[in-house]
Amino acid sequence: MKYALVTSSTKGIGKAIGTLLLQHNYYVFFNYAYDDIIATQLQKELSQYKDKFSIIKADLSNLNGINILHNSITKITNKLDCIVLNTAITDKTQFENITYDNWNNVINTNLNIPFFLVQKLSPYINNNGRIIFISALLGLIPHATSISYGVSKAGLIMLAKSLVKIFKDRKITVNTIAPGFVDTDWQLTKHLNHRQRIENKIALKRFAYPEEIAKVCLSIIDNDYINGAVINVDGGYNFE
Repeated sequence: MKYALVTSSTKGIGKAIGTLLLQHNYYVFFNYAYDDIIATQLQKELSQYKDKFSIIKADLSNLNGINILHNSITKITNKLDCIVLNTAITDKTQFENITYDNWNNVINTNLNIPFFLVQKLSPYINNNGRIIFISALLGLIPHATSISYGVSKAGLIMLAKSLVKIFKDRKITVNTIAPGFVDTDWQLTKHLNHRQRIENKIALKRFAYPEEIAKVCLSIIDNDYINGAVINVDGGYNFE
């Protein structure tokens, strides 16, 4: 049995990744912070995979969430084959109004906690394992709507490249996926006119489906030689 952890995975991209890994015979640790209703719905949806997954409530905006996640996983296994770090928040406070707390909350959740989670779980990652960070298109291009979000996602890319050196002797690959605009609950709240303006900048004229990001994740997991890469999945977004 192979074991995978996918953070923030009861909906959206994380859910699609976790579900695809289940379908490929992984035992999957799903994770969420607070929405018990969504977690219960997922539990029902995945009933056919009984005893092949766990859903762990752990708020990964703080260090205590790391400990809760660690303790829950190690009750079931002392090995992990794959970790997908998907947790992220944003903040759209205007530049002149951004406070230290605004800034720190995003950087801590999106960048600091993923680092310390990998550090905590590193003894359990099997040789030839996989670490995958979910960054974003806005970690590759400048954007003024949420500066802290873009900076944190850019930081994930450099973190992944740095960890390649840390894990090279164990042949654990570390990669980053940078999705563009994906049809998650987050994006579906956008006004139709706003969505259409974004779609007009995408060569394929649509948002990605979460399952398309999940397929990229699986292809990285299945490939022993992809390492230190940033896989941009944006449908041909023109940011000029």
